[in-house]
Amino acid sequence: MKRGRENDNEDDVFSEEGAELLDYDDNEVDGSDFGDDSDALEDHDSDGVEDDENDGLEDDSNGDDDDEISGEEEGEDDEEMEDAEKEERDMAEVEELEKEYTGLRHQEQDLLRNLRRQKDEDVLKGQAVKNQKAFWDKTLELRFLLQKAFSNSNRLPQDPIRSSFCDFSSDTSEAYSDLVTSSKKTLDSILKLQEALLEKNPTITQGTDGSSGKKTKQSKASENSTPEEDHEWLKISEMQSRTVSFRNKAVDKWQRKAQVTTGAAAIKGKLQAFNQSISDQVSAYMRDPSRMVNGMQQRRSAVSVFGMDSETSNNTKAEEVNGDPELLDDSEFYQQLLKEFFETIDPTSSEAAFYALKRMQTKKRKVVDQRASKSRKIRYHVHEKIVNFMAPRPMTLPPMAPNLFENLFGFKAQKAA
Repeated sequence: MKRGRENDNEDDVFSEEGAELLDYDDNEVDGSDFGDDSDALEDHDSDGVEDDENDGLEDDSNGDDDDEISGEEEGEDDEEMEDAEKEERDMAEVEELEKEYTGLRHQEQDLLRNLRRQKDEDVLKGQAVKNQKAFWDKTLELRFLLQKAFSNSNRLPQDPIRSSFCDFSSDTSEAYSDLVTSSKKTLDSILKLQEALLEKNPTITQGTDGSSGKKTKQSKASENSTPEEDHEWLKISEMQSRTVSFRNKAVDKWQRKAQVTTGAAAIKGKLQAFNQSISDQVSAYMRDPSRMVNGMQQRRSAVSVFGMDSETSNNTKAEEVNGDPELLDDSEFYQQLLKEFFETIDPTSSEAAFYALKRMQTKKRKVVDQRASKSRKIRYHVHEKIVNFMAPRPMTLPPMAPNLFENLFGFKAQKAA
């Protein structure tokens, strides 16, 4: 039923369209109607075109608006991205600046720490140098005070004269015993001080060349010395052997520094002494110490030894060609130490500064009589050699003077004979 109804409707539509087409064909034949219809069609077409254009314009405007909105959104997105990138760059720069600041702060702290440590080290070094200088001055002072004792010790009598002196007087024997005891105490104190200083220095080893040194030192001990004296000499020699290595290294080190500082290394090739270190020169010189030892030994005739008369000294002149080994003269070494002491002491108390201060002080004026100027007083100089001499003055002798002189000198008796 429905299908039939749809077919009927379609037939009606087609019939209506056919009628319209027939009317349209009739209108084509009729020109007026055709014109009217054409105008209507034109109007309809123009209206349609205008509507289409308006619709297109509206669509274009709507599209432009959409494009503008999308462009603004894209611009905002780009700005946001640029702002984000800028913030990231700023954050990276800030982090780099913070890292750089932290590094500079650490460098500054390290520099301050190093400067503080260097300052402390310089203070300690200066204090150590000051203490060392004071200790050296005290050591030299002790050495200078002992010089008189060393010189007078050469005058002490030797055996058998010493025994006769001690047997003759108990006071002499007691004084001699006290002298020996005080000398041993002084020597022990010096050795203990040296031992304490060596223990504080870690670079000095213990017992260097101990075994070989004892044999050589025992062979060099004096034949007239007692076992106790031999023990003292062994202690002294052992102490010296312990410091040999440290002494040579220290002396050679400061010699090189002095050569670089003073420019002595530039003339090193001209002089043979500069080609060798001080330790090598000392070792070469000590290979034959006889010349040095003989130069330091004194003859008994040159020293007024107690208990020796002129005859005894004359008898020993022929025997003492090279000097007495018990009489030692170290005056040259003492004078060199004294000279270096005056050259290296504190400038405020040195000899040069003392004389400079004396020159700066106001000179004492000579005693001058100021009233003797302008020839108001006779000026003369006294000749010491002719002070008691005077010119002769004539005088009249009394008449009994000739007789008196004749009786005094026996002239009258000689004339009578």
